[in-house]
Amino acid sequence: MDSYERDLLKFVLAWAPYGGPREDDVWLEFGMTADQLCGRFARVVTGLLPRVRSLPTPDRCLLEQACVYLRKQRMVARSGERRP
Repeated sequence: MDSYERDLLKFVLAWAPYGGPREDDVWLEFGMTADQLCGRFARVVTGLLPRVRSLPTPDRCLLEQACVYLRKQRMVARSGERRP
């Protein structure tokens, strides 16, 4: 996991309890829209899963939190509810 991926995961997870980041905050931090951030988050998580055992413990814990969050988001999307 590189520093960009780590920062992206931490950013999304930090904003999760508040319904997600504001569009302006996403743009200022990462230069993309909130929808683009959501897609990038999912790609980073799925891309890191095959290498999870080679990650240092703090990164593994972060990835675990990201997986839980992503799983919840996908369940909400399937149920037709609005994503937080």
